Amino acid sequence: MPPKSKPKSQNITTDNGGDEYISLSTVKELMSQHENAFKVMIDSLIKSTTSRVDGFVKDLAELKYSLKYSQKDIASQQIELDRNQSEIQSMSNEISNIKMSLDKYSTKTVDLENRSRRNNIRVTGIPEKRSETWDDSEAMVKSVLKEKLGLASEPRIERAHRVGYSTKQDGSPRNAPRPIVCRLYDWKEKEHVLKQARIHKPSGIYVNDDVAEATMVKRREQIHKLKQAKQEGKIAYFVLDKLIIKDKRSG
Repeated sequence: MPPKSKPKSQNITTDNGGDEYISLSTVKELMSQHENAFKVMIDSLIKSTTSRVDGFVKDLAELKYSLKYSQKDIASQQIELDRNQSEIQSMSNEISNIKMSLDKYSTKTVDLENRSRRNNIRVTGIPEKRSETWDDSEAMVKSVLKEKLGLASEPRIERAHRVGYSTKQDGSPRNAPRPIVCRLYDWKEKEHVLKQARIHKPSGIYVNDDVAEATMVKRREQIHKLKQAKQEGKIAYFVLDKLIIKDKRSG
């Protein structure tokens, strides 16, 4: 606020009618006082506004700097992200190639295992003796196959033995006897045994070709299709892991 000035003596005159008149010098002095007060008020307002504008300008400059830094940081992170994505894609391609190679080698391994079992059959349903030896297994399977399949003589078996654990995981005895895997001396004789098994279908005795576990898994996945085809009167059988379904010839 402007300092209060001491009021100067004003030249005021009155006329005979009692009206008061202010002299021109007094009016000028009053106007000068008001002008000074107005200037002080305007100067104060300008200073306050200028200070606020300066603050806004400073804040804006800091914001622009921060934004510029953030943009650089984002650009740097984007470059790093692109590089990581490129590395991930490269690793993914490498993993895919490795998987393809593993699948290829796995297929070859299964094929070799099936070839090594070419003369094998798997016989299920023959009762199991306590402390049974391989010789016992061979003797029993020869006798059962000859009797149940109507063979002219006992098949020539190179070796025969039970497969699987004799007890369950909890140590209790199995509910059913373990299968016997037999290796015959001749592939043609093996095929003859399988053919006779399909013809005679002995009750409780199941004779199948012996294949790799991976092939067995694929067969199990298709067993419902095989059963359905047979129920429909069709011919259905497996060749390794492929299910073959044919219509029976009429006549």
